[in-house]
Amino acid sequence: MSYRFLIDQVLCAKAYLLLKNGLKEVYGITGNPVFEYVKHEKPVLRDYPDIHFNLSHCHRGIMCVIDDMPIGCDIEEIESTLDIDLCHVCFNDSEVAGITSAADPCVAFTKLWTMKEAVLKLTGDGISDDLPKLFDGDLLQRVHFQTVVDRNNGFVYTICQDSLKSTHYQPNTIPY
Repeated sequence: MSYRFLIDQVLCAKAYLLLKNGLKEVYGITGNPVFEYVKHEKPVLRDYPDIHFNLSHCHRGIMCVIDDMPIGCDIEEIESTLDIDLCHVCFNDSEVAGITSAADPCVAFTKLWTMKEAVLKLTGDGISDDLPKLFDGDLLQRVHFQTVVDRNNGFVYTICQDSLKSTHYQPNTIPY
């Protein structure tokens, strides 16, 4: 409950309940999960090291993904205006050009942002100053993204997995 605002505390609690429900449905695990924290404060299940999960929330939805391999996810609201200064902080010149030339730049920004955050949550690296360089190199060759734009509820979510490993995912989202 380290979030500053009450709404974020409530959303975090809802994401936790979604995790509990997913663990029960997918793995038959009941009770409260016990967490340990690894690199960059990434939570893992202390008693189930082979079960991987990731949580995300925004003011329009919460999300939980569970897998037998590392997995990352992010859900973000689609903003009504594009912050071009933020684009230049988060994305390289080519990515900014793609965003600004897109039919809906706000959706393009949100899609790319959720992809970057989901892959960072997959790897456990956390947000850094190297966001514009994140997709340089071979990273995109070894990950798989599933991105969904939900215009009705005003959010985008992305699930990211290591494409070199055989996995399944259990997306479970609740927009509200």
